[in-house]
Amino acid sequence: MNTTSSFRVIRQAAAGALAALVLAGCGTSMAATDPDRNSASPNALSGICAASTQRNGIVHCTEPFAGKKPIRLPSDPSRTQRYGAVKGGGSKFHTRGGDLPLSAAVARQLEADVENRRRAYANTIYLAVISQGAVTKIKPVADIEENAVLRAAFAGRAMEGAIGVRTRQGDYSLRETLPVRIEFAKSPVHGKLTGRITNATRAVRSAKGSCFAPLNRTRANPLAGVFTAKIAIERAFSMHAPFDDELLLEWSSDVSNMGSAYYPSIATLLGGDPLGRTWETMLHGTPSAGPPVDLRLVNGGGGTC
Repeated sequence: MNTTSSFRVIRQAAAGALAALVLAGCGTSMAATDPDRNSASPNALSGICAASTQRNGIVHCTEPFAGKKPIRLPSDPSRTQRYGAVKGGGSKFHTRGGDLPLSAAVARQLEADVENRRRAYANTIYLAVISQGAVTKIKPVADIEENAVLRAAFAGRAMEGAIGVRTRQGDYSLRETLPVRIEFAKSPVHGKLTGRITNATRAVRSAKGSCFAPLNRTRANPLAGVFTAKIAIERAFSMHAPFDDELLLEWSSDVSNMGSAYYPSIATLLGGDPLGRTWETMLHGTPSAGPPVDLRLVNGGGGTC
């Protein structure tokens, strides 16, 4: 081998070694800025809920954990890669380290999903890239099934509050009300959780110990026609506009009340998007044509009085 050839071999070997070093160093950097290079596998993410399946590299949570932490995020891969979910209203991204704003590009991406009637943000855990304090890229890594969301937030629980009375004209008052208690089933079905107004025909003990009289003992009984003791609740994402998320109180398949304060987002299940103090609901369409119902979650009560 002549001198020129020897130098060429040495230069090629040096260049290869340098490229290997650069790639090794950049590997960490790229993994920290590109969620598609995340090392977390679906098997590792399956621990975020009590039971799950896997499809196309995405964890599908079918059963939440019991208690106050129904969905449990794993540790974040790095400071610039964090797990989280979109909060109600669509303006913030909740992570273990707190809330972060969405970049304009990510906001446009989510709005495009809404316009195409894709509900990803309403059920998804994302791995997000963080740059200069904002979320600049998101990758879906887990899906929380609709039944699991409702089960975590409301299954087996009770709500109490006030229901508007029926007037002599046949419409409903927004001011005059009667006390009401609703108890929910333990298992949602097809994205709906059924419930029953327990003081529809009998007196029921409230969570605070008072006695709720039967609604049917008064001429102003609000339960008539489609407004029966049997109800259901269902989440409706982006009902009228992007991120206009409503929780529906359904009287029938065609008639429902709506109110946003009790809509549970995925961030709610992570402990970062608490429900409102009171769920104020009004009938769709013509509000006075059905009873307004204002409710709050309660513990205890329910016995006969």
